[in-house]
Amino acid sequence: MLGEKRKITACCLLLGASILLPMPDASAQSQPKVSASDRRAIRNEITPKLRLAVRRGMAQLLSRQKRTNSFASEDYSVATNALMGMALLAGGYSDKTGPGEYIAALKQNTSTILRYQKKNGYIDDGDSKMYGHGFATLYLAQLYGMSASPDTVIRKALERAIRLIERAQGKEGGWDYLPAGSGVLTSKNANGDTSITVCQTLALRAARNLGIAVDGAVIDNARRYIQRAQLGDGGFAYRVGRGSIKDYSEFPRSSAGVCILYSLGDYTSVKMRQGILYLEKNYRELNNFPHYAHYYCAQALFQVGGRSWREYFNWVSGQLLKYQLKDGSWKAGRMERSSSVRTAMALIVLQLPYRFLPIHER
Repeated sequence: MLGEKRKITACCLLLGASILLPMPDASAQSQPKVSASDRRAIRNEITPKLRLAVRRGMAQLLSRQKRTNSFASEDYSVATNALMGMALLAGGYSDKTGPGEYIAALKQNTSTILRYQKKNGYIDDGDSKMYGHGFATLYLAQLYGMSASPDTVIRKALERAIRLIERAQGKEGGWDYLPAGSGVLTSKNANGDTSITVCQTLALRAARNLGIAVDGAVIDNARRYIQRAQLGDGGFAYRVGRGSIKDYSEFPRSSAGVCILYSLGDYTSVKMRQGILYLEKNYRELNNFPHYAHYYCAQALFQVGGRSWREYFNWVSGQLLKYQLKDGSWKAGRMERSSSVRTAMALIVLQLPYRFLPIHER
């Protein structure tokens, strides 16, 4: 690809193993090993300016968390707590190790998310919907998997959340704003949304890698969904189903589409190669959801590695440093209304080279 014999076989999200392979016990997953080449890459990619930007961004999120009682008064409380939590985990911190204020913030994030979980497993604040549920489930999986002494309460909450994702899948194989068949606003006939589907498939992958059983039929249906969503240029449609597919691709949902393929165990197919090429050609273009788009594009191209990743991260980190505001948050995208969500996503992208989160392992 692009003149190099680079392979994507080593690429995957979440602990680098096939979704069908048995996984080690979660207690063995607390810290990934870092090779000598990775350490060199970290020194090159994590610059002093980048570290300063991360500290400023974290300070802004911590101060906002305190003002809003763990974002309870903000839009997308569940999504914000989950993403802020993953930003802290991405820096190598946990709810047991790190600066006291970071430990406290992670504990508050977790307790807030658990309070929002309903008896049926749905993690719902009334605003984040299935976006928030997917982010929260992924966060719980990362927190549980990185802990040297995993919490059984978190494990049980995670299992309930996964069962909800399985039940919430639509007939076409994707997921929509509300759990399919759970309310008056949606049904099993909903066509699904690529940008929401990615949140659920990454959560399923994370849980499977912790040894939590995932229904194989759900995985197969999701794979058929995303394969149907891919268009001729390698990008992805917004929705799949009768009358849903549009005849053009857009970068944000295409970044999500490539991550869905990875999360479902597709690393080397023609569709995957076409998706990667689409991202490489389009990541510099303006779009309405830049933080969301690059949150997923960064994960995809990090897995590709090599020149693709080096060139991309040099560009995207430069953009993020350029547009960070004086208060430590990030400038709004055209249609991204939550400052906290934008900031958390930017921090996750900037800390990708640390390789702490299992989701970022190659």
